[in-house]
Amino acid sequence: MRRVDLAATLLLTASGVTRLLDGLEAGGFVERVLCDVDRRVAYARLTDAGAARLRAASESHVAAVRSLLESHLRPEELEQLAELLGRLPGTGGAGAETCRP
Repeated sequence: MRRVDLAATLLLTASGVTRLLDGLEAGGFVERVLCDVDRRVAYARLTDAGAARLRAASESHVAAVRSLLESHLRPEELEQLAELLGRLPGTGGAGAETCRP
């Protein structure tokens, strides 16, 4: 992903993304890749170590959110929530059938 696009997606400034990526690069989680046709463009690419860390973090995050929701909502409320969230842009149209606990 281009760094400028990453900044827009994360709602950060370009310098904020640079600082964020500097730390991730130092940790070996992302790498800077220059564009072949436009040397002004730099991409941030996830490394294998970064992808593994993202998978692990995603699994524990999903488990924590699921546990929190299941401890406070009844099954029918969870289904309703899943259906409502599935209407949001960027969810891929996921409905209750794909989000059901």
